[in-house]
Amino acid sequence: MCTIVKLDILNRLDEFKGFLEGETVDRFLETFDIRFGSGTWAAGGFSDRFMVRGYFPDLGSDIISRLERIRIAGIKMFVPINVELLNEDLEVRWEIVDAVIEYTKKYNMMAVALAVDLSGIPKLRLGSITNPDPLLRKKSISILLNSIEIAKKLGTDVISFWPGQDGWDYSFEINYGKMLKMFIDNLKLIVEEVMAKGFRFCIEAKLKEPKEGNMIIPTTHVAIAIAKKINDDIGKSVVGITIDYGHELMYAVEPAYTVHLAKLFDVPLLSIHINTAKTHSNDEDRVVGTGDLWQFVDFLYATIDTGFDGPYILDQFTYRMDPVDGLRLSKEFFANSMKKALEIYRHRDVLEKIRDTGNQAKVLDLIKKIIYTY
Repeated sequence: MCTIVKLDILNRLDEFKGFLEGETVDRFLETFDIRFGSGTWAAGGFSDRFMVRGYFPDLGSDIISRLERIRIAGIKMFVPINVELLNEDLEVRWEIVDAVIEYTKKYNMMAVALAVDLSGIPKLRLGSITNPDPLLRKKSISILLNSIEIAKKLGTDVISFWPGQDGWDYSFEINYGKMLKMFIDNLKLIVEEVMAKGFRFCIEAKLKEPKEGNMIIPTTHVAIAIAKKINDDIGKSVVGITIDYGHELMYAVEPAYTVHLAKLFDVPLLSIHINTAKTHSNDEDRVVGTGDLWQFVDFLYATIDTGFDGPYILDQFTYRMDPVDGLRLSKEFFANSMKKALEIYRHRDVLEKIRDTGNQAKVLDLIKKIIYTY
């Protein structure tokens, strides 16, 4: 989406009456230059500790099968995850990377980022770049650096790192200051290489899960602080953040506020993961737009208001639902929610005048019909 949404473009909202579905969703996203995609992990199969074989055990979980389901759901942009492209020795399987490139060329699909997640590697169960074993820390850094070459071949310049196993489960388990310093120092090593090769790097926060205590970046506010420190140290705004909408709800912050906080501190918001979770709950990753609609539309409004131009990526685990249906429904619900956010933005001048008076009722009167009927 362009940095400033001009009135003549906003007036094209009048072309999209009623509930958007099917081809109209694609036309809406194209009209307003909204980049929408899915993480490959969101296309199944899904398993948990209650159903370790998976909820659809016959569903192919290789990356090509997942891309096929994303395509069938009508989604062109995608974000692969690095472990899908590694062998058991954690080396890149370039033949799979080539197969992904061939598939995407055939069906006109596009990788818009590369997700890096080392949380599912057993030997890294005590952490990646903060692992107590220096050899495993070195290995983790190597995997992250190799991801630059994967991203380059896939044609994207954004790498998003989620340190899922870096953190603690028990009070007193770690020296918090030492772990934070180790995390930042090792990130700097990676970022220097990323910067030298012209790539952009972002970090993603999460309160807990798989860690039961906390992760090393428990909130996006901490991610902003870490990114800003690194950027200040190296003298260039290279490190950004990924905001996962459901992760914000896990610690009961207002997600829209976090968007503005990143903007204020000049930390690039490079990617957004969308899903649904309950406040103060776990990371449920349910279908987009099935939770608090006011809060979600407010979040989308904040991304418009701050000029976010990156991709909105589905990050969901619809365990008991056919993943194609889950992807399709989330695409529809996202587009309809974004339509509401854009309509509110069309009334931005009026909204700001009311906000300046502090009149809560008048704010709700302005928004209510857009939320419930538009």
